[in-house]
Amino acid sequence: MTDKKAIQILKKMLDKKSLTTDERGAILTAIGVLGWTLLAEDRIKRIGKSRRAKMERDAQV
Repeated sequence: MTDKKAIQILKKMLDKKSLTTDERGAILTAIGVLGWTLLAEDRIKRIGKSRRAKMERDAQV
């Protein structure tokens, strides 16, 4: 399961009225953690692309 799909499922769970305050807090925390992992994955990809581009530029010089 991808992080995006997990976030969608957790958001749907938040719509339920039967959740306690603690359960609602736990779901919000999980969504936050998953959001940070998505940001970290994107950052790692951008760093890799940047390094590859720099290596190619250096190789051409």
